[in-house]
Amino acid sequence: MSSVDELLKTHPRLAGVQVNIEPMPNGNADFLKLLDELRTVTTGRTLSVAAYPPPTRWHPVSDVHWDLQYLHQVASRCEQLAVMMYDTAIPLEKFYIALVKRWTEELSETVRSTDCELILGIPAYEDVDVGYHHPKVENISSALKGISAAMPDDRISGIAIYCEWEMNESKWKDWRSYAYGNQSHKE
Repeated sequence: MSSVDELLKTHPRLAGVQVNIEPMPNGNADFLKLLDELRTVTTGRTLSVAAYPPPTRWHPVSDVHWDLQYLHQVASRCEQLAVMMYDTAIPLEKFYIALVKRWTEELSETVRSTDCELILGIPAYEDVDVGYHHPKVENISSALKGISAAMPDDRISGIAIYCEWEMNESKWKDWRSYAYGNQSHKE
């Protein structure tokens, strides 16, 4: 806690901190305690958490997925939840789009009773042949199709692209198509 407190005192213009610990198993009580402690030094600032999405049948590894109950417990302890909606191991775009739609709906409902804002993290990277990520399936276009299909509500405050250094003109074109209102992506 002291290092975060010192950081925020040394740099008073910082809006807050984001905690991103990977891997972090589902249900980890020590992580919840850490968030409780961090809240005491981030008062008046944003405590953000990079969070895992709910489990799937394609990639049920508990170290990289959190069930909805745990996601709610985390959301209740922070101001912002940035959910990583990738690394699903799904080899077919249609199923990935459907999963992103389902996750968007579930996550929106999960944070509804909290004061936590929701950011959806979408993939722009090209990790090929790793088994847990298929860039032809998990990409900006597919993720945005799933989010659009869910018709997200006001609990979703933004979309985060991971990672900017992997962006190219084609990916920016997909992003602009969504961001500037051409949402003909609905499935």
